[in-house]
Amino acid sequence: MEAKGSEWWSGETVAVVTGGNRGIGLEVCRQLADKGLTVIMTARQPQEQLSVPAQQFLQEAAEAKRKNVIFHTLDITQQQSVLDFVDWLKLRVGLVDILSNFDYGGGTRESYESAKECIDTNYYGTVKLTEALLPFLRLSPHNARIVMVSSIAGLLCYVRDEGLRKQLSETEGLTEQKIDGVLNLFLEDLKSEKAMEKWPLKLPAYSISKASLNAYGRLLALQLNGVAYVNSVHPGAVKTNMTDSTGNLSPIEGAENVVRVALFSVDGPSGHNFMECEDSQF
Repeated sequence: MEAKGSEWWSGETVAVVTGGNRGIGLEVCRQLADKGLTVIMTARQPQEQLSVPAQQFLQEAAEAKRKNVIFHTLDITQQQSVLDFVDWLKLRVGLVDILSNFDYGGGTRESYESAKECIDTNYYGTVKLTEALLPFLRLSPHNARIVMVSSIAGLLCYVRDEGLRKQLSETEGLTEQKIDGVLNLFLEDLKSEKAMEKWPLKLPAYSISKASLNAYGRLLALQLNGVAYVNSVHPGAVKTNMTDSTGNLSPIEGAENVVRVALFSVDGPSGHNFMECEDSQF
């Protein structure tokens, strides 16, 4: 799926993609590389431990002598890994034009530990990486694109408390501290097994992590107005290992929805949420 308007990117355009080991993240890497961009593909595992499809993709790029596909290990939940990645970027590319945040942490209502891990990955890890890369994104001559790969589960309609919905949906007065407050309250309620009727009924940790990420994306869009476009996107119900191969879209189709937002033209939107191809409410 082509972006609206003229192609503003080239072989010098640098895209960092997290979660590139499999599924949608890997396909986003493939599609951006096929369009000629320089793709920094990242995953938590070292290259020799990547999935077979990811290793095949890198091997094919190497055999074709495609210098626009580069792999680097990155665990967004580990501060040292993020710092090492930042140091490497300084030496290798110097700037970033596109950041596609796709990293997945599970999490269920039954386990406090898995819920915390989910939030640490989906929200805090993504925020820490994004903020670490802001100096690189600010150097983009095209107005950088930051894509928060979200989920339909992150829609605020699933949060059952009106006050919490309002806190995450407001624009004026929204701060990272307020988002932190919502997440801390969720974890407290989960640990005490009280007041869970306020939170999403299904996959509450995953849902609230994505709702919070959407809120952060809106906040960042305001802060980076004129510097970068920041949007959230639900790629669709995609058949991947993460979804136990359920869904009606292939990873190729899901990735197309992400790439479309990453390559919006210079007059594209910012601070929006897309459900597949459709501009949607949060």
